[in-house]
Amino acid sequence: MPDDETTRALLLGRMTGAGEAELARLALARGALALGPERLWLAQPQLLGGPSVASVPLHDVGAVTVVRRRGLLGPRVEVEVVIAGRSVRFRAGGGADAAGRAGEFAAAVADQVRRRG
Repeated sequence: MPDDETTRALLLGRMTGAGEAELARLALARGALALGPERLWLAQPQLLGGPSVASVPLHDVGAVTVVRRRGLLGPRVEVEVVIAGRSVRFRAGGGADAAGRAGEFAAAVADQVRRRG
């Protein structure tokens, strides 16, 4: 599986190729979410081959919320994104400040979605 730096580099390359600049990024347990001026981007490593990258236009993005959950292996932070009316959950990257970083990312997405109206 590719490492986080490889995944991030591919994500930034795809964004740049599409004419988007990274406004905010959130490391996930597996991959990353990134916010551009017009689109929300996701990069996820694959078991075989390189990471996959996908994006959706911001007009399809609804609420972004941060949820703290208790699991068998301890607490975790999830980011829930509503895309085209469907809820998708991502596990935020580890670290003591995962909830804070996820909250900042959620606020940046909400602000950009409002601007794009």
